[in-house]
Amino acid sequence: MKLTNKLFLYFGILFFFTINIFGMVLIQSNFNLTVKNTVNASLGEYSVIYTNLESKETMSNIFLTNRDIIKIKSDSYLKNINNPNISLEFRTLDKKMFYSTKNSDILYSEKIYNIKDNLSNYMIYKEENNKILLITNIISINNNKYYFTYMNNLDNLYNDRIKSIFTLIKLNVVIGVFLLFIIYLISIEITKPINNLIDSMEDIIEGNYNKKFTYKSNISEINSISNNFSLMNEEIQKKIKQLREQNNSKQRFIDNLTHEIRTPLTSIIGYSDLMMNKKVQDIDLIYKSFNNINREGKRILALTSNLVSLITLDKKSLKLNNYSLKEILYDVRNALNMKIIQYDVELLIKGDDIEVFSDKNLLTILISNFIDNAIKATIDRDIRKVILIVDKNILIIKDTGKGISKSDINKIFEPFYMADKSRNKSVDGFGLGLSICKEISNLLDINIEIKSEIDVGTEIILNFKGSLRE
Repeated sequence: MKLTNKLFLYFGILFFFTINIFGMVLIQSNFNLTVKNTVNASLGEYSVIYTNLESKETMSNIFLTNRDIIKIKSDSYLKNINNPNISLEFRTLDKKMFYSTKNSDILYSEKIYNIKDNLSNYMIYKEENNKILLITNIISINNNKYYFTYMNNLDNLYNDRIKSIFTLIKLNVVIGVFLLFIIYLISIEITKPINNLIDSMEDIIEGNYNKKFTYKSNISEINSISNNFSLMNEEIQKKIKQLREQNNSKQRFIDNLTHEIRTPLTSIIGYSDLMMNKKVQDIDLIYKSFNNINREGKRILALTSNLVSLITLDKKSLKLNNYSLKEILYDVRNALNMKIIQYDVELLIKGDDIEVFSDKNLLTILISNFIDNAIKATIDRDIRKVILIVDKNILIIKDTGKGISKSDINKIFEPFYMADKSRNKSVDGFGLGLSICKEISNLLDINIEIKSEIDVGTEIILNFKGSLRE
């Protein structure tokens, strides 16, 4: 069942029970109060008649029989009050009719004649068509005792209650139709944003992740659902974008890895086939073939070593201590000295020395890879310069190379990715160096920022955060 129908049904049932219970309680309370007031009024009237009949004036009248006295007094009183619902009757103590104002000899109930301590006894006698208030006591007239009964027909009161109930039913129909219509409109207003949310979810299930949910409602909870759904949708879009980027990155990795392995293997197989299938007499060709096989084998070995390094980097294996950053820079410069001389690159170290709390081997690999790439970037440049600047908690590696385009900056840390596709593989290796640098920086809690401009150069900024000791 739809929520709209449920709300309509539940609120309808709630209204029906509430209005009817309240109405019935109100009708019954009013009825009980009316009956109580009628009983009290009747007791008062009974007391007045009783006193009048038993007065000395009545007793002294010697010209009238008791029945005449009772008839005159009773008829006179009933004439004064002019209420057709009230009647009086008198019975002897053996309950035989002595006089009745309505000419009826019906004995309604034996219980009413159980008089104790000369106190008036009253009850409401009920049968199918009659509801009568009976008030009885023993009265003495001229030394003769009788049961004096006051009878008040309450049928009108009970009929009024039934009429009130029917009126309530009619009001139920009229008010119910109106209120149920209002409830239906309210339920639609409440469920409208929920239905919109369902439609939006169905769109997302079908792949429309750009669906926006901007429905506004006067109900704060509905607005909260709308806002949270929009945030969730935005997060889903971000995650999907990340997954696509990761998937593209993995696909590029697989494609490049396949290419990088196939190239040296093809060369090795080609030279080995040459040596196996022909009687080669040329010593230079033999040397060249074995040299190429050896070189390509080393390339595959370097590739596997770098892949292992990339996969097995683990924070648990770190050996942390305090080290001089400038000493590490000088060690790296000495290690790369042959390449610096070979490519005629000027490498400068500037700034004040600081201590870094880190793993020396990994930090050396990190800095070496960045400086090595900076040197390679300047090979074809007129000005070949690499500057290392230590400034407070950062290390800047600045070169005068070709620069990197904005579209390539976010991809240079991917395995095998090369911003400069024209570089020689013998110079650049397999493009895994920066991928390893990224993993090392994550382990050592070092933030990497790259600024570059085509034909101007590149700046690599290493932010050591809280790992430095001055």
